[in-house]
Amino acid sequence: IMAILTVFTPTYNRAYTLHKCYESLRRQTNKDFVWLIIDDGSTDNTKELVDSWLKNDNGFEIRYAYKENG
Repeated sequence: IMAILTVFTPTYNRAYTLHKCYESLRRQTNKDFVWLIIDDGSTDNTKELVDSWLKNDNGFEIRYAYKENG
């Protein structure tokens, strides 16, 4: 079954608060969505944080894309 909803989150050096969005999505009872995170060149630990979430069984798909800041 393909998810019909995408939760789109652009981010730049927001690892300190991105976890709030992640925890909120984990609490959802309907997990028929994809969480798309577009990282605009973060220099904090955003990538490592998302990588740790990708290892979990979240009940929903996480897609992470990094691009150079611009």
